Amino acid sequence: MKRFFLTLTVIATVGLVGFASIIAYVDPFFHYHKPIEGFPYVVDDQVDMNPGLARNMDYDGVLLGSSMTVNFTASSFERDMGLKLQKLSYNGAYPRDQYNIMEQVFEYHPSVKRVFLGIDELNYSADVNETKYPVTDYLYDNNPVNDVKYLLNKDVMLDYVLKPLVDRSDATDWDMIYPMWWKPEHYNLANVRLYYTPAEEIKDTTPLEEYIAGIEKNLDTNIIPFIEEHPDTEFTIFYPPYSILYWYDAKRTEDVDIIVGKLRFITERLLAFDNVEVYLFSGDEEIITNFDNYADYTHYSTAVCDYMVNCFATGEHRIDYSNYESELEALRELALNYPYEDIDL
Repeated sequence: MKRFFLTLTVIATVGLVGFASIIAYVDPFFHYHKPIEGFPYVVDDQVDMNPGLARNMDYDGVLLGSSMTVNFTASSFERDMGLKLQKLSYNGAYPRDQYNIMEQVFEYHPSVKRVFLGIDELNYSADVNETKYPVTDYLYDNNPVNDVKYLLNKDVMLDYVLKPLVDRSDATDWDMIYPMWWKPEHYNLANVRLYYTPAEEIKDTTPLEEYIAGIEKNLDTNIIPFIEEHPDTEFTIFYPPYSILYWYDAKRTEDVDIIVGKLRFITERLLAFDNVEVYLFSGDEEIITNFDNYADYTHYSTAVCDYMVNCFATGEHRIDYSNYESELEALRELALNYPYEDIDL
């Protein structure tokens, strides 16, 4: 009987070691190494896969931000800027999400040349420790003991090792990881209408100063330390071009001055650093009033993303101390005075 149980123990141990070895070899979350040649990886889990991508991929630039960054292609940065880019988006990202991934980036790639960070002012007054989704600690820390939660994970084996081998149709295009599900034919006013309901005309009574206090804490805790500690890295901050309907909602809630005030504060804080440049796309009327650029009232197409990369290369839409006030005022005037009644809602 003792020999029987010993045999079972040996078989179970060998089975577990084999199971773990397969996951470690394929490493679908890139926790230990970069992708192996020829495997049809499915890259669709931002929270769990981003730390591995940050650690083990080869790059000299990274793209950070919310779902406003997912339609960018890596090839556009290489074509226009000569950069090998790694996208590390988090849908609905809070500043703490950016902190968590920048820790990984700078620990493993301390000489990264460029950080492109899309800022959604809406999320920058959140609690400084708030993340959009719970962080999977064993994929972000350096403790090999708790890696067992990854190496012996049934779902990882089934969904990210075995399933891709059976059906390669979902294999990720590495040029655009984490893409939106919308296809090119979905970018039009008809599709935008499906997802848009005008905001109720209820005034936002929260004073600007209260928003600013939260933004300041987040910048000081989650963003600025990386800028200060890495003076040789260039940080390119950009405000995404939500469609004009975003500003229609802001006008209906009497929130335009609040939003512009938040953008002004963030801009002034970040322009104080020599290794920061800021781009304002929010008021590009040609983009934001053309609904062929949008699949809903905020998410824009890859063509718009390509245009923005070209602007990063040429300097178009860059704001600095000489023009940020006038550019923000122009945005405010557009938001307040646009003929929204002409939109076929």
